[in-house]
Amino acid sequence: MDNSRLKRVKLKIHGMHCASCEVLIERKFKNVAGIEKVHVNHANGKADLLCSCEPDLLKLNSLVKESGYQVSSWDERNNPAVAAKDKNTITDYLQIGWIFLVIVALYNILKQFDFLPDFGVSQQMSYGLIFLIGLVAAVSSCLAVAGGLLLALAGKYNELNPGLTGIQKFKTHIYFNIGRVIGYAVFGALVGVLGSVLTLSPRANGYFMVIVSVVMLMLGFQLLHLFPGLRRFSPKMPKFISHKIHDLSAKDNKSAPFTLGALTFFLPCGFTQALQLYVLASGDWKVGALTMLVFSLGTLPALLSISAISSFVKGTFQKYFLRFAGVLIVTLSIFNINNGLMLAGFNFNLASAFTLESSKDKGQDTSTVPIVDGKQIVKMKVSGYSYIPNKFTVVEGVPVEWQIDGGGAAGCGRVIVMPSLGMSKYLSPQGITTITFTPTKTGTIPFNCSMGMMTRGSEFTVVPNTKGIVGAKVEPEANKQPTACDPTIADCIEPQKLSIEVSREKGIVPRTLTAKKGVPVELTIDAKTPLGGCMSVWVIPKYSVTIPMTKIGKNTATFTPTEAGSVFLTCSMGSKLVEINITD
Repeated sequence: MDNSRLKRVKLKIHGMHCASCEVLIERKFKNVAGIEKVHVNHANGKADLLCSCEPDLLKLNSLVKESGYQVSSWDERNNPAVAAKDKNTITDYLQIGWIFLVIVALYNILKQFDFLPDFGVSQQMSYGLIFLIGLVAAVSSCLAVAGGLLLALAGKYNELNPGLTGIQKFKTHIYFNIGRVIGYAVFGALVGVLGSVLTLSPRANGYFMVIVSVVMLMLGFQLLHLFPGLRRFSPKMPKFISHKIHDLSAKDNKSAPFTLGALTFFLPCGFTQALQLYVLASGDWKVGALTMLVFSLGTLPALLSISAISSFVKGTFQKYFLRFAGVLIVTLSIFNINNGLMLAGFNFNLASAFTLESSKDKGQDTSTVPIVDGKQIVKMKVSGYSYIPNKFTVVEGVPVEWQIDGGGAAGCGRVIVMPSLGMSKYLSPQGITTITFTPTKTGTIPFNCSMGMMTRGSEFTVVPNTKGIVGAKVEPEANKQPTACDPTIADCIEPQKLSIEVSREKGIVPRTLTAKKGVPVELTIDAKTPLGGCMSVWVIPKYSVTIPMTKIGKNTATFTPTEAGSVFLTCSMGSKLVEINITD
């Protein structure tokens, strides 16, 4: 049809808050006779139509009313009767405030009594949180497009196969959701692999996590109808991909439900895209697969019962549920922004404004740090992903003997890092690990694991030595590994020289090495690319050796194998990187 003969019509769509809304409305409007082309923008709520005749607003409204939208002419967009749908009232703001206070109070109560569940943190988010995000996405309009695709697919299958039983009709739903769960896990793993190729330094990884958290923050604002101007900055997939995927549903193909379920990974959903960025920053295929798998499982109940839940999540229930979810997403985003800032090297606790500091989290003051034989004795326990306590005040110029019980450490908590002192230490799972250092100037000395996942704001505060306390003479603990042998005082055995190369092109080469028992090993790791996250510190747990990979080039360590068997090099999270076979 000649476009010059078509009439251009501008409409205002009220109630949109994400890219999924655009695709949903465009596909509904394209099926209306007389409408040739549609372009919808959720940021400003405008729909541009090319029509052969004037569209019927009542008919368009009936098409989208169930999904929570309202259509008006562009000239009437500021009419108070319809514009109020996009704006919060004083009551709405009060409800948001009360929900926020309830969430913060509940969090602090659970924290005080240690009732917060441990879902097993990998990187910054727990899988419990990711599952919750899936539930929220399923009830918001983010899954409206995926749900519409499933219903269209099921409708066509039932039309082509009349006389099916109820269970047979449900097969399409089952295959679609199996494909979705498997597809999300596979594509999540691939995104994680891509992130490992684009390995980020710890600081860059921190900034990336801040970006991901800001995206989540904007999604929370959208659910709460706050700061509508931010919508234009939300990342989104090109819409033509969504339309192409939907067009595939019209083809008669037995594998279509499974395939299209997997392809929903590429449909526009702000929550999905935020998690895709999160997985990319993790640089770990296992984290990627598990993250997207858990997210897809969170959306599963709604998609499996989409016909039943479609009426249940409308109206008042949907309004209050999404308001609660929006406040929760905003609060959690603030916590994750804080985590990212810590990884980037900014040691302050942005989230502390929302939490009450429990007695076990409070640092010791100067009077509680005993000085024995000229050394300040500091004791700390690592439990899971927490330091207890995590703040200490020490005196300048007096050696600190830091005794750490790391038997309960989890994940990257098995390695403690003090960036300002250039020191890292593997915490023995049995007994006490002791770190000795002397604070030479006042200020703060932050510490954490190499991924910034442990207790926020962990640090030593160094105060002036106003009482003139004289410290003992001790050798400061350096991060360098001791040499295998000093030929000036002993008969030295020629060390075994082992080499590993790490590059973007080849990865870690080789993955397996061989050494002899009782002969010193001189290990060289040549990093051709910056290594971040858990890869920023390598560990030989068997011999409590840590190897900071903070620079491009050769990093060395020495140890002497004392027994035959396998010795593993791992990242700070415990993932096995290289195996060294020790022979007799």
